Amino acid sequence: MTSGRSWLPTSRAHWCPVSEDLYIGPTVLAPGPKEPRVSGERIAKLVVIPLLVLFAVIVLVFFVLFQPVRIDGPSMLQTLRSADRVLITRGAKNVNRGDVIVLVVDEGGVPTELVKRVIALAGDRVEIRRDVAFVNGIQEPDRGQQIEPTYSISAPPVTVPSGQIYIMGDNRPLSEDSRYIGTVPLAGVKGIVVAVFAPIQRLGLVN
Repeated sequence: MTSGRSWLPTSRAHWCPVSEDLYIGPTVLAPGPKEPRVSGERIAKLVVIPLLVLFAVIVLVFFVLFQPVRIDGPSMLQTLRSADRVLITRGAKNVNRGDVIVLVVDEGGVPTELVKRVIALAGDRVEIRRDVAFVNGIQEPDRGQQIEPTYSISAPPVTVPSGQIYIMGDNRPLSEDSRYIGTVPLAGVKGIVVAVFAPIQRLGLVN
């Protein structure tokens, strides 16, 4: 016979203690916190905005501040090589001795684009001694010019006229420049060569 009390098991085997520290991972009933989704704004910050900045820099460098030009010929070795791609300024308000420039000269009625180094400016007195230039009595700086004594030439002193410049290639034996065609108009300068940007192994500033 039983009493009015509810029957409760007293055996220890019927009890299963539960620890509050036990966590077996998310389940259907308790899925846990949701993984944060990557918002469109975050994608814009990570991808779109940097691409827009890069595009703006490319436009500024290649189409606003500078102009890309491809070098053709060996007359400026070792400073520039054939097939180098360089950036030149858009115009040249201030041309200095030693600048590497791109200019257009008239050769027999045909406009010809050249890349040369400025040796002397208007008013300077230039003398060529075995392919080495002396400007106002001072020998030009050593910039790695290629000189072949067997084929070198000399020329008497000349004074550069107003509005003209005296140009030479760094590869003296293979350069047609002011030693042969005389001084050239400063107005024909398209720009000053600033840097080589391709091929990548040639990347660097031009001095």
